[in-house]
Amino acid sequence: MKPMKLRFAPSPTGFLHVGGARTAIFNLLHARKHGGSMLLRIEDTDVERSRQHHAEQIVSSLQWLGVDWDEGPIYQSDRLDHYIERAEELVLRGRAYRCYCTIEELEAERAAAEASGKQWRYSGRCRESAVAAPATGSRAHVIRFKVEPGPIEFHDLIRGDVHFDAELIDDFVLLRSDGHPTYHLSVVVDDIDMDITLVARGDDHLSNTPKHILLFRAFNGEPPDFAHLPLILGADRKRLSKRTGATSAEEYRDMGILPAALFNFLLLLGWAPGDDRELMTISEARGLFDLSNVNKAPAVFDPEKLLWMNGQYMIKATPDELWPHLQPFLSAEAGTLEELRPIIAMMHTRARTLRDLAEMMKPYMAPDDSLEYDAAAAAKHLKGDDVRQRMDLLHAALASVEPFDITSTEAALRGVAEAEGVGAGKYIHPLRLALTGLGASPPIFDVAVVLGRERTLRRLRRLIDTIGLPASAS
Repeated sequence: MKPMKLRFAPSPTGFLHVGGARTAIFNLLHARKHGGSMLLRIEDTDVERSRQHHAEQIVSSLQWLGVDWDEGPIYQSDRLDHYIERAEELVLRGRAYRCYCTIEELEAERAAAEASGKQWRYSGRCRESAVAAPATGSRAHVIRFKVEPGPIEFHDLIRGDVHFDAELIDDFVLLRSDGHPTYHLSVVVDDIDMDITLVARGDDHLSNTPKHILLFRAFNGEPPDFAHLPLILGADRKRLSKRTGATSAEEYRDMGILPAALFNFLLLLGWAPGDDRELMTISEARGLFDLSNVNKAPAVFDPEKLLWMNGQYMIKATPDELWPHLQPFLSAEAGTLEELRPIIAMMHTRARTLRDLAEMMKPYMAPDDSLEYDAAAAAKHLKGDDVRQRMDLLHAALASVEPFDITSTEAALRGVAEAEGVGAGKYIHPLRLALTGLGASPPIFDVAVVLGRERTLRRLRRLIDTIGLPASAS
């Protein structure tokens, strides 16, 4: 019995779709659960649509997402001669034939069928005159597989027993006139050569499977097991599209989603661990996941649920864990991890995405003399003739406090407020505006300690100097 081996085989015609990313995750976890392996194969034989930069982006997105593989990436474009050889082999054995019908002739057949209200199928006229001999001359032709009638049955790990009738299948093309293989030929040849024992792919490939089983048999190969994954739908219950949200893993990376959060989210699109857990690590999932437990029904992609989940991962992560993912969202002048660690530690529990976090950090990284004040907060908290005097008293108190920590700075502020006979809020709110430019922030004494004594006093002095100035001057 062959060892279990799965494969993820994307076509490089665009970015890694979230549906493809989920397929890769499901393949990986099933292989890991059962002690098998996974191969990465780039199916780039569609010369009109395949692009090398898309192949590179797919590999990069998989690596970012945390999907590893044991073999590959293998490029089908490196195996073109082999596909031609296998197609010719079927011709010589009478399992396939050369079709010389022109596009115009096939279109005429199609038009005639439609005009009579029938579904068009290739007439098979070249099949009748086909001989198992090499092509002669330069006349363009394709190679078609000779479909013989009979039942096609297989057991799907997700859908159960599936039945097809070969009489409903056309003599499909294996090799195009330009010498490039169709999807059907290249996939089956590769799955045989690479000892694939289980094919897990999207439900949209279900109609291809009977053709592939016929090809496996024609090549005297044992068909693998199959698992067809349900579609991913958008919030409108239609197939996920850009109209209902981002569709590629790269787009979510650019939005500031952590790879572990996206992995976790995609894992739960159609599968559940059997308990109420929603957050789980890759290592935990490896011990639980099995394709036979995937739901048959389509899964709905809920962007809000993803944002919630990402927020949970943001809360649990340390600044050091966030740093490599956060850096792309920060300016080159933002500073080092050592410099920014206190700010990240203070802010990361308040953000749902890395982009949010980078935006929230800006007031704390801005030069002290360029901080802008929120107009509504300034109008609310800088009222009264005594604001400047109160802030001067607070400045003096903070300048002499020792040590400059959360407990001591809070005690100093409350001590000034009590001595002046006013509520502490009369000092806290203007101080928040001075230090952050905002009307809301983390606890203001945490902010002061993160900024440090010098920057706190500098920002407070700048606010004091602007109080009472005309709006245009401030």
